[in-house]
Amino acid sequence: MSFLYIAPYIIPLCNFFLQSYPRIFNRLFGVDVWTRLLEIDHIRKNKHKIPQKKLTGQFIIEGYFDYPPIFPTLLSYIPKKNLLLLQGFIAPFIDSLQVIMVYIVAYYITNNIGIALLAQGIYMLTPMIAIENSYLTPRSLGYLNFSLATFPLLFYYYNGDIWFYFAGVIFTSLLFLTHRFAIQSFFFITLFFSFFLNTGIFVQSFILGFAIALIVTKGYYLRVLKGHLYNIYFWVKNLDHRFSHQIRGKITKDTKTDFVNIIYTLLSVFSPIAIFGLNPWALSGFIIAYIFIFHLVTLPTIFIGFSAWIIFFYFLGVIVLKTKYLMPIGEGQRYMEMSTVPSAILSSYIFFECLKTPHKTLAFIVLIFLLVSNLSLILFIQIKGVIKDKNRSVTDDLMKVFRFINKQKNIPRIICIPHQNTTMTIYHTKACVFVNADNPGLMSVQEVYPILKVSLKDLVKKYKLTHALVKESFVTLEELHLIEKNVVFKSGDVKLVKLNS
Repeated sequence: MSFLYIAPYIIPLCNFFLQSYPRIFNRLFGVDVWTRLLEIDHIRKNKHKIPQKKLTGQFIIEGYFDYPPIFPTLLSYIPKKNLLLLQGFIAPFIDSLQVIMVYIVAYYITNNIGIALLAQGIYMLTPMIAIENSYLTPRSLGYLNFSLATFPLLFYYYNGDIWFYFAGVIFTSLLFLTHRFAIQSFFFITLFFSFFLNTGIFVQSFILGFAIALIVTKGYYLRVLKGHLYNIYFWVKNLDHRFSHQIRGKITKDTKTDFVNIIYTLLSVFSPIAIFGLNPWALSGFIIAYIFIFHLVTLPTIFIGFSAWIIFFYFLGVIVLKTKYLMPIGEGQRYMEMSTVPSAILSSYIFFECLKTPHKTLAFIVLIFLLVSNLSLILFIQIKGVIKDKNRSVTDDLMKVFRFINKQKNIPRIICIPHQNTTMTIYHTKACVFVNADNPGLMSVQEVYPILKVSLKDLVKKYKLTHALVKESFVTLEELHLIEKNVVFKSGDVKLVKLNS
């Protein structure tokens, strides 16, 4: 009996280890990590409240704090030094709470511990989930809130328990304040379920959640929404250069050597099939739909909603990946991430149903093959894309340059090439950096990113820039029309170059 109490927590612990161990080998991995840490630091310095004044100082493109508040506010209570040590383990910890939720939902529906435990294992070995939680990101908390908002509303629709409706509204309001992409995905599934299930409860929850978020934050959420829309507008304006090289412009297939870009290219070209590589368990949604359509066996009615949920996000993801003009609303494969929990539950249920048939041996073979294949893919991507990463990590060479910058008497005004090194430079140095403090500031940053549209000479005059921080593995000084004699410090492929005014 004691095992039954601890069993639901074994796989979450395994999930935590699987997602976090790469950070032991590459502690400073991630681009957006430094943006998140800066946001947290702003709130910490403001006595754990959202800053209302303009963010000045190191951001050359000044602006107002406009990020959803829950994630950075919670982490602002962790001291800065401790947070830097822990940051790689936070997203895996939150996702492990989602693994516990998988068990609760699966057991609630099926009353079968075996199905619930296997659902946990299947969720853990979903490649796209393990990959997403490899750095400090609010996505894990956003996805957890997405599940906590969507499941109760479905439960309410199918069994009428009013407490589920209240829970759905509460977590919808929290979702608004947690993660932009998650609430955007919830908006789409709200519209879909409203028509598919012919119900108004999802729209009601969305409107009430928005109102609560607006009231609780005293209108601050409107700034978050404005930032969200500006981010979309930025990519509408720069649609042709989503995967362009910042200096060389559009890159051809033979020059696209970055591992992450290779994955994006494969997903875009082969999206209808390749998207299953990141979540093969999504096939369960189609299998359950087939069973319901042809009345093959009796299934829990709520599985209709689960199946529709998965299929909707599958087709939305494929359409976004294949349609250039939809790119500004997000990378298509990310929409599939919103269906990983129902995919895990349905896959587990199908396996246990197969055990009742003469095909149970085949079911075991298929399950083991998928579990081993997914684990192998996760380990491969973690080793290649995280542990051995040099492009999205703070390397020893970068740290040496940062230390040199901090020794300067005058505060440098720096442009980073590649642009992704901006917030890590702000975090580790005293320098002022050409980057935006809020999303409306993206309109100014587009002079430099995603491609350089203005000459360095003009940028120096306009923004009083003094230095360029350049990674020569990304671009040569010659391409930037800079000369070696103006290099004031270098370490490896990283050079700090004095700019002539």
